[in-house]
Amino acid sequence: MRFLAVVVLGLVGCVAEPPTAPVCAADDVDCFADHLAFVDASGNVSTAVLVDSTAVASLQAATSTSASVPVLTSGPPSYLYPDGTVIGGYVLLAPDMNLSFTDPNGCQPTIGFTVLHGATRSKHTGCFPGLHDMKMSGTILDGIGFQASAAVDESFDFEIAAISSTNCDSIDDPAGLIASASAVANNDVTIPLTISPPPATGGGGSGGGSCPGGLLASTLECDPLGSSGEASTCIPDSDFTEAGVPVPAACAPAGTTGCENSNGTLVAPCCPGLTCAVGASCGDATNAAGGTCK
Repeated sequence: MRFLAVVVLGLVGCVAEPPTAPVCAADDVDCFADHLAFVDASGNVSTAVLVDSTAVASLQAATSTSASVPVLTSGPPSYLYPDGTVIGGYVLLAPDMNLSFTDPNGCQPTIGFTVLHGATRSKHTGCFPGLHDMKMSGTILDGIGFQASAAVDESFDFEIAAISSTNCDSIDDPAGLIASASAVANNDVTIPLTISPPPATGGGGSGGGSCPGGLLASTLECDPLGSSGEASTCIPDSDFTEAGVPVPAACAPAGTTGCENSNGTLVAPCCPGLTCAVGASCGDATNAAGGTCK
């Protein structure tokens, strides 16, 4: 096998290697929904609590006309990522949710985010737990984003549901709240969602913010002759030029085929954390020519 030379990010480059995080393929609403995250005023990041989006829709259908439902009274015109803080090039967080609400039950409602692309809704709704704070109105300012990166520019919608209960039971436990007999949920508020890959800082490749003059990608590969590589490395543009292959515009997301050429050279390196798998023995049941990023 023949590989492109790589420079591993670390002390030599005076840049810390970013955390390995998934790169969601184009239009993959489930990948983005399953990696929703929130950040509090102290900068602590927590993952969303995932519930079945069909269960949320059923609750809305049954209770949205109740006098006890919470109401989202205002919100931002859109959410744009990356915007605000980009942590390690992968955790994309907007400054805040900026969602105002009223809740006749005296709770800060649980807020559920479902990702929508056309007619396709994510299987899960990512929930931000509520509070039994005895307040009937307020504004939620915690940040929201994704513990994942985008492979390409995306245009989605957030369907946002305010969910509460008539006695505030389980308000801080979204899974228990959805199943509660006292739960109520209003119909969705839809806010446009745009997700972009982290900005490159130089060179022809999309470096994810930490690879000037090159491409931040994975060189992990597996074929019948063996396995090798690094999960997240900086590949200089010059390595592609010397190998006689075009400099990729971005790393290859999961499902991309042809990551190696017939000589075994990585011509479309997979995104960090992924492996160029060649053949069924490496887990690529499709046996795609040149392998598949998995």
